[in-house]
Amino acid sequence: MRRRPAALLALGAALVLGLSGAAFAAAPSLSTRAQNLAPAGDEGASLLAQTTTTAAVGTEPAAVVIPAPEPKAAPASVVFDEMKHVWQSLNNCGPASVVMALSTFGVDVSQEFARVPLRGTNVLSGMGPQKVDGWVNANFGLRSVWRNNGTNDLLRRLVANGFAPMVTQWMQDPSVSRIAHWRVVRGYDDAASTFYVNDPMLGNMVPLSYQWFQSNWQSFSYRYMVIYDPKDQALLKAIIGDDWNDGHMRKNFYERTRADAYAQDTSAAWVAYGEAAYGYGLFGEAVTAFERGMALGSVQGVFTLRSSYPQALRALGRQNDADAMQKRLTTSASSATVSSPPDPFALYLAFMREQSADEAQLVP
Repeated sequence: MRRRPAALLALGAALVLGLSGAAFAAAPSLSTRAQNLAPAGDEGASLLAQTTTTAAVGTEPAAVVIPAPEPKAAPASVVFDEMKHVWQSLNNCGPASVVMALSTFGVDVSQEFARVPLRGTNVLSGMGPQKVDGWVNANFGLRSVWRNNGTNDLLRRLVANGFAPMVTQWMQDPSVSRIAHWRVVRGYDDAASTFYVNDPMLGNMVPLSYQWFQSNWQSFSYRYMVIYDPKDQALLKAIIGDDWNDGHMRKNFYERTRADAYAQDTSAAWVAYGEAAYGYGLFGEAVTAFERGMALGSVQGVFTLRSSYPQALRALGRQNDADAMQKRLTTSASSATVSSPPDPFALYLAFMREQSADEAQLVP
């Protein structure tokens, strides 16, 4: 039987026992995460919007699945008519972008109203996507979902169907400035191969070429977020497709970025591969990819690396290396950004993968 790293064994045990450790206090339950690994057709009723009926006394209930709405095909060009523009305050691109996306629902609030709930009180801290769903739901009855592995075509289809996705990218080309930045996609034009974004720093209806958009999205795992009305969830799920399921998304993202890393052999491609391998629970691959990415170019400003690289090392039992890398990546300019705790789903996937391998070795 293979020996797994002690750290992974301990973390896996914590997961199996219900994520009782402090590091996993905020993580979803294992039962919930396990359901996310099932095919989309096997997900819970909350995601499938299904009803059940009983044909007769003593018979099993028959499931009636409501067909998902058919998304509109993306036309050659679309632009949101109504979306206000907000100039951000210091380091407030995230809340400002949320406010701009909310304006498409007729919600008019200030970025200051959104700043503290979504970023906290430290003016140097940036905004992650994790708090947005609870905030928009509590205040406006809306929801949000975020995923990695976005594509230009997905964004076109989202906009064509009335959604205004937010993305995390470089604010400008990293050869000019290495600042991670939120912006909102307002429209696109295929003839010009251009997205139009409401950017809280650069302006209203800023044109960004498809090629620039894609390449400057890669370093941030092609992350996107959509704020939506709950009644439109089935439509949104149909557009996002297989990636709506978190487990499927992690696998798809891993396969995509692994192929890109070997084909492109750039720093950004290898860092994206490292992020995807980490999220998929392949911590050894993640460390190798991160090392290659850092050897090929600067990773300054890639904020996700501050958590995922050290956490991958910790999962392998390399605590001293993890501490040294954390110190190296957390510069004085970025010290205000708190690193994320271990990804519980990645640890669960790694633990289950090891369990399956061990069980396979026991088969005669």
